Amino acid sequence: MAFTFLSSPHFLSPLPQFLSLKRHQTLLKPHLPLPLVSLPNRLLGAPSAIGPDGKFYPNPSDDDPPEAPEDTGHGVNKFQQIERQASRARKQQEEEYKKHQSTFLSAIADVEDAPENTSSVYSDNSGDDLFGEIDKAIALKRKEFVKQGLLEPNPKKELEVIEELEPEEVVDLEEIDELQGLTVVSEDSVSDSDGSKKFDDVDEVGNRDRSSSLSSSFDLDFDHYGKVKPRIVEPKFKISLAELLDESKVVPISVYGDLEVELSGIQHDSRMVSFGDLFVCCVGRKTDGHLYLSEADKRGAVAVVATKEIDIEETLGCKALVIVEDTNAVLPALAASFYRYPSKNMAVIGITGTNGKTTTSYLIKGMYEAMGVRTGLLSSVAYYVHGDNQLESPNTTPDAVLVQNLMAKMLHNGAEAVVMEASSHGLAQGRCNEVDFDIGVFTNLTREHLDFHGSEEEYRDAKAKLFSRLVDPERHRKVVNIDDPHASFFIAQGSQDVPVVTFAMENKNADVHPLKFELSLFETQVLVNTPHGILEISSGLLGRHNIYNILAAVAVGIAVGAPLEDIVRGIEEVDAVPGRCELIDEEQAFGVIVDYAHTPDALSRLLDSVRELGAKRVITVIGCAGESDRGKRPMMTKIATDKSDVTILTSDNPKSEDPLDILDDMLAGVGWTMQDYLKYGENDYYPPLPNGNRLFLHDIRRVAVRCAVAMGEEGDIVVIAGKGHEAYQIEGDKKEFFDDREECREALQYVDELHQAGIDTSEFPWRLPESH
Repeated sequence: MAFTFLSSPHFLSPLPQFLSLKRHQTLLKPHLPLPLVSLPNRLLGAPSAIGPDGKFYPNPSDDDPPEAPEDTGHGVNKFQQIERQASRARKQQEEEYKKHQSTFLSAIADVEDAPENTSSVYSDNSGDDLFGEIDKAIALKRKEFVKQGLLEPNPKKELEVIEELEPEEVVDLEEIDELQGLTVVSEDSVSDSDGSKKFDDVDEVGNRDRSSSLSSSFDLDFDHYGKVKPRIVEPKFKISLAELLDESKVVPISVYGDLEVELSGIQHDSRMVSFGDLFVCCVGRKTDGHLYLSEADKRGAVAVVATKEIDIEETLGCKALVIVEDTNAVLPALAASFYRYPSKNMAVIGITGTNGKTTTSYLIKGMYEAMGVRTGLLSSVAYYVHGDNQLESPNTTPDAVLVQNLMAKMLHNGAEAVVMEASSHGLAQGRCNEVDFDIGVFTNLTREHLDFHGSEEEYRDAKAKLFSRLVDPERHRKVVNIDDPHASFFIAQGSQDVPVVTFAMENKNADVHPLKFELSLFETQVLVNTPHGILEISSGLLGRHNIYNILAAVAVGIAVGAPLEDIVRGIEEVDAVPGRCELIDEEQAFGVIVDYAHTPDALSRLLDSVRELGAKRVITVIGCAGESDRGKRPMMTKIATDKSDVTILTSDNPKSEDPLDILDDMLAGVGWTMQDYLKYGENDYYPPLPNGNRLFLHDIRRVAVRCAVAMGEEGDIVVIAGKGHEAYQIEGDKKEFFDDREECREALQYVDELHQAGIDTSEFPWRLPESH
């Protein structure tokens, strides 16, 4: 880790607290005066052994040892004291045994007798087995009672010999052996084209060498040895419906039933309802929550918020009904009130923009953690309570209830700050309405989500809602990328008195900008100029586009007055972000990168960065999702074919659309149709494009990834774009596991086997042996 200061650091403003400018009350305990200690009178008086002639005559009693209390062992050495205590204990035990002899004897009457030669039986016992020692002591005590005639000896138990196992017992034993063997075989290696199972280098499980499997279980992970992950405590909340309506300031049209009913949760998804919850009937784009009221009732909802009148007497356990004008509008207020407005007690950094939100959020979290601040994270990749305590992350921005729930969980477990991606969907739908942001970060704005927003202006306005809420100059800060043409629009949102910290790569008037940088396949080095000094940062994040993300994080650090060394240390500790320009390294001779780029701008930035890394050839796999913006599909193909030597078009979550129809839309980017492409395929020859680059197509993503990896040669860089961290593929109503990163790793091993078999995979299409 390297950081250099070329000028002495000085802070932009003398802020009393750089983490959060929210007001906090601190209670200080008053200092109490210490009590006076009274000294013994004998030390204050005159000596009593002075004779009338003025000479000192010592009193013999002064040399006597102090008198010992009567209950001590004065005059008895320590060993004798212990012996006397043990004697008293034995005597008390004997008296207790005589008093309850019948109870003791009946308690061990059925215990198996100890063997005659106890030394040989128990010689292997190391003493670590506490329960074994107890059993041994009981058996020996019973043997003593038998000798005294107090108990009858028990007959020795003979093991029942089973001559032959039943068929179902044989099957059970085989299943147990298989589980103990821990054999995992993929579908590809299990079944070939005719469906027959094949196991390479695997003998019968019963004949397998068990020693290796047993020894492997004792392998230690020294990276995590001694590190105990703290347990995440789930906070519990209880509130009456009347109190919830009052504190949330929700004004209902009408109310029915018992308003004093106690609520233990709040949900708008009937599948998530549990006993004691309030169910809010929200209306979505595809469905209406009112249709699932009966399911919520069966799951234990005790109160309902709706826009229609419902006969609650016909429900099983619903005790109250609240009618409002718009359930979607009141849900964020109800959720924030139920969870006691957790964002008001933490520093909240919101990040909006089309690209770079996730990586920037990881960098800011790392920087805050380097400052010693427990920081949570809400991103499209993962949710973190703080530190390394990760939860599953299903959406870019969680719904209004989950936002408040997660922040309450973070606060309850000691988080002091939270970094949050603010997507256009979340901002437009009001999911972030009750989040008290302290800092707003704008990364960039390009075409995206027009299927939802309708126009680029509506998309921009949705993003700007984050900045419109920054109105307090004492507490709020704006961090803006002024290389983006929409920067002035975002700066104008909210109060003009709120301080702004700018960053850029091209505009050298920005507060934070690079003086120089170096890019490679393994490291990015950048020298950053800031108002407080110059920073030298060495990051494992690859590509020019990641320099923007680093600058954004530095700008946030400057905005909150963070120490410069903490800014550098926090950023450098983030080696990689899942699915964001993630390097797949299986010791191959070429680079393989997986990235989430799924917009024209993101893909263009990614391929420019890859080209700057000095690749001999760039081989790109790209697809477009179904049921989304069709207008960007030809644009994605045009960018990929212009900036890649080889492009392979494929599927990416086609959903209910036909993958071939999506690919037909994408081919329009080079002036082709599906018919044109299929015509070329009849002769197994696909002509180069006018710019000399090549274009291929396969509607099965796994095949496309394997083809791209197979074409890789020394010095090439293979780019698998579009899915990134996503670990699924949606086709129709099916959502199946699919991870580009795992597919690349398997493809690298698979292609290595083909090369060892003497098969040339450098050209596409390539033919596989029948066994594959």
